[in-house]
Amino acid sequence: MPTPLTGLLRRSPMACPTSVAVSPCHRHTAGLVFNPSIPQVMHIDLNSCFASVEQQANPLLRHRPVAVVHSDAPYGCILAPSVEAKLWGVKTGMTLAEGRERCPILISRIADPPKYREVHHRFATLLSDYAPHPLAKSIDEFVLSLPTGCNPVGVVAEIKARIKKEIGDYLRVSVGISTNQNLAKLASGLHKPDGFDVIDKNNYKDIYGRITLQDFCGINIRNEARLHKVGIFTPLQFYQASRQTLKAAFESVLGDYWYSRLRGYEVDLPAVLRTALQAGDVPQKSFGQSYVLPHPMARDEWYPIMAKLVSKAGRRMRKDGYGASATHLSLRYADHSHYRLGHKLKTTLHSDHDLITAISSLSPSSDNKVKKVAITLFGIGKEDNQESLFVDKVKEKRLVTALDELNTRYGDYTVSYASLMGSAGHVRDAIAFGKI
Repeated sequence: MPTPLTGLLRRSPMACPTSVAVSPCHRHTAGLVFNPSIPQVMHIDLNSCFASVEQQANPLLRHRPVAVVHSDAPYGCILAPSVEAKLWGVKTGMTLAEGRERCPILISRIADPPKYREVHHRFATLLSDYAPHPLAKSIDEFVLSLPTGCNPVGVVAEIKARIKKEIGDYLRVSVGISTNQNLAKLASGLHKPDGFDVIDKNNYKDIYGRITLQDFCGINIRNEARLHKVGIFTPLQFYQASRQTLKAAFESVLGDYWYSRLRGYEVDLPAVLRTALQAGDVPQKSFGQSYVLPHPMARDEWYPIMAKLVSKAGRRMRKDGYGASATHLSLRYADHSHYRLGHKLKTTLHSDHDLITAISSLSPSSDNKVKKVAITLFGIGKEDNQESLFVDKVKEKRLVTALDELNTRYGDYTVSYASLMGSAGHVRDAIAFGKI
């Protein structure tokens, strides 16, 4: 992968704060027209992210159908097909065997998350030249607000050229610009790969007339069925529906939100929350990990893997500066039945030892064979500074920090608790959808 050229990144004179029109939905304005503001919200998406990065790193894979997989076994899930593989009908979520049925020459590559995170961070650095706080929506998506008065076409052309020159010449991005995030994302997907579209007051009806309901981010099969029940079958009908009709369809405030989204107003990330997120003041609601076992396992086999899941989630949580005051364990048995149990704690936990102990207390007494293990740490909050008569929290924190630093420097699980023994080869690093 090319090394970024030094001296080329610079603070653009356009990189200044800008405002985004927030929906007046709470005023219940009748007949709200499409947002007349100049589009300033940009959504940028790295096309076929994982596969494209692999092709960038290995030129022999370029222009060939590639699938990045969690496992190269026939049942391994395809995480990202390349642009070339998509032309054969290979899709995310298929098994590798299914992908090769459609494309016999499909090349598989095991996912390499550190490589994708490196590209993500380079993207963030580059985009910070055009907006003070590019907002990462996932490993391959960013949203940023362009300053008033800039030339969007010129900015997009410059960003695309710099990506090829400074990050990778085989990487392609699709860009959408509109007056809110939802429509900017819609625009970015109209002409993949390497596309660029704008949705504004002049063309929104034409765009709505050429897409389907499920092309809108947030409209899945279930929500589409809700709209069908009130007589809405097309995006134009969706736009023309009254606020009352949409509230009846969604049976919640979502009707108000969609009424405003379709008219180009921002409702998904109000300015106050956006500022808080950029400052790191809004914590993630939970940290979780799950793992499908290679075969049904008894407790003595799956317990070390569960402990490793807890350790991995705990380390992510501590890295963001948080602790957990509640835990949850979910097991799926070989017969497809489930076991679920959660617990709210009196104190905030940080160390792997305490978190593993808390999750262990939730495990069932039966020894039914387990096929999937999932753990969740929630009740997320900043460090609990309350003194304890029995635990020296200062020493405990130093120990936890030292262990995390050792594992960061020398490799994950270089130093770990004995409860993880037996978990080697399980729970490899991965990037969840919508995460980094």
